[in-house]
Amino acid sequence: MNPELTPEILTELRAALEAKRDSLRRDVAALRSDEDSDDTPDTDSSTDFAGDHGDASVDLEEWDENHQEELDLEDQLSEVEHALSKFALGTYGICEDCDQPIPLARLRAIPEARYTVEHEREKEAKG
Repeated sequence: MNPELTPEILTELRAALEAKRDSLRRDVAALRSDEDSDDTPDTDSSTDFAGDHGDASVDLEEWDENHQEELDLEDQLSEVEHALSKFALGTYGICEDCDQPIPLARLRAIPEARYTVEHEREKEAKG
């Protein structure tokens, strides 16, 4: 249990996560409505390869960027949903590596944080 997390603070952080989740869901839905998410560069009607190779390259790059943005948003959404699930388990605000409390300042800055700063750095260093 994280002693810094009073019921009021938990309510605040949960609300921040729910707002972030809702925003990410809207962003993902908007990207999907702009372009069918099952399309590939070959079947996507927005990538018209009938032009010269330069046009095809630009189209493919744009398709790649749009799909990467969608994947990034889905990853962020997954992290937020994971954090929300920890409320039900009573483990929100606890580092998943060392079981120590994550400081409140970090949770306010990154409410979906899984790790203390030290363990986050270790994870990032390992790739």
